[in-house]
Amino acid sequence: MPPRRHSRVIAMQMLYQIHLTAEPVQLVIKQFWLNREISVELRPFTQQLVEGTTSNLETIDAELQVTSKNWKLHRMPIVDLSILRMAVYEILFLDDIDAATSINEAIEIAKSFSTSNSPKFINGVLDNIMKRHQDSQ
Repeated sequence: MPPRRHSRVIAMQMLYQIHLTAEPVQLVIKQFWLNREISVELRPFTQQLVEGTTSNLETIDAELQVTSKNWKLHRMPIVDLSILRMAVYEILFLDDIDAATSINEAIEIAKSFSTSNSPKFINGVLDNIMKRHQDSQ
């Protein structure tokens, strides 16, 4: 698995755990580093994704709610929501990553960790966010 995708997978797992347990972000990150054998090279990008996503959660969730009109966030599978939140963080806040790359990575992660319907749903939501974000620049 490419290093950046691996970082995204770990970040998705951390975001999933944070959502389920409501534990402090730094505690979850610390536990992941202690309890799993994760390459030191993966940690900076993983940590950036987790901290950035959680720090901007209100903005990210507002963007998701506007875009996924027929889906309330609390009804989305937590895996999908975690993937979406992370990808929206990348699209809105990380200008050094092409939005299409963030979308493709989210789709690939969904193929491995979620339902067969999830990649199409995630693609549709993120594509709309990307277009809106590009239009506003």
